[in-house]
Amino acid sequence: MLRNIFRLPRYYFLQIRRLKGDPVYLARGFAFGVFMGVLPLVPIQTLLIIPLSMTFRVSTLAAVIAGTMISNPLTFMPQYYITWKLGNAVLPGRISWEHLEEVLLAISNEGLVNGIASFSHLGIKTITVLLTGGVLIGIPAGLISYFFALKFFRTLRAHRLRKQKLNNNKKIRQT
Repeated sequence: MLRNIFRLPRYYFLQIRRLKGDPVYLARGFAFGVFMGVLPLVPIQTLLIIPLSMTFRVSTLAAVIAGTMISNPLTFMPQYYITWKLGNAVLPGRISWEHLEEVLLAISNEGLVNGIASFSHLGIKTITVLLTGGVLIGIPAGLISYFFALKFFRTLRAHRLRKQKLNNNKKIRQT
């Protein structure tokens, strides 16, 4: 189990590294995925990322990978707590952590359909607090991740072009 936790970052890194396309397009998709990953929408997150990434013309695959990296079974409880804490600071007294924790445990123990049903029973006040906290964290996280991802994808593209040029030179010399 512990070994798998340490393998997870490498797995995500390899998935990101295998993406091909324009660095700006990929970085926008990655940043959008980070933003959506921070939003506390765990049962319906991917269902929202796919059509919204197509609407905003960003890399859908980069967005899904980034969203999964940020919000997964290992991170969603602390993530919900942080978004609740921040959202409750901005909109005080709306919900208690005990109420939210009860619903989150139900979501984590159920499948997708039952998780969506449990999520829909949170109520407008709870969802407002969580989304407020998520947006307040997601905007700076998305912006910061965009610049890091852009640098990463530009460096990766330059490396691929150098490698391709070297391979072409080898082929020319062999003929």
